[in-house]
Amino acid sequence: MDKNEILAFITKSRIGYLGTVDGVAARVRGMDTFRADEDGLIFYTGKMKDVFKQVAKNPEVEVCYFAEGIQVRVRGKMEIVEDLTMKKEIVENRPFLKSFYKNGYDALGIFRLKGKATTWTMQDMGKPTTFIDL
Repeated sequence: MDKNEILAFITKSRIGYLGTVDGVAARVRGMDTFRADEDGLIFYTGKMKDVFKQVAKNPEVEVCYFAEGIQVRVRGKMEIVEDLTMKKEIVENRPFLKSFYKNGYDALGIFRLKGKATTWTMQDMGKPTTFIDL
């Protein structure tokens, strides 16, 4: 897969499993990917959640998407984004969030991941891992 195919795959799959570090322990949870494009992968969460605190403390992460026998993993450093326009766009496009942020967007956290992606299928067994910059 090339970069555009990877971004399309992530856009279609949408739910990725994000790995972070909490002290010395790994933590993994499903995360909705708001957008995947040339500007990176965009995620959102509440700033009060452990995942936000973990990323703020150690931004090195990996996220894994899996569908139709294809696995895509992206690793890199998360950037916390403070962008009111993007926060409004996220809430508008995810109606279930409206009740949480009806009084403002201060508690909404946004992350951007620009990293390296690798793909895997059963046919790739034994082949060297290659990475593509996203």
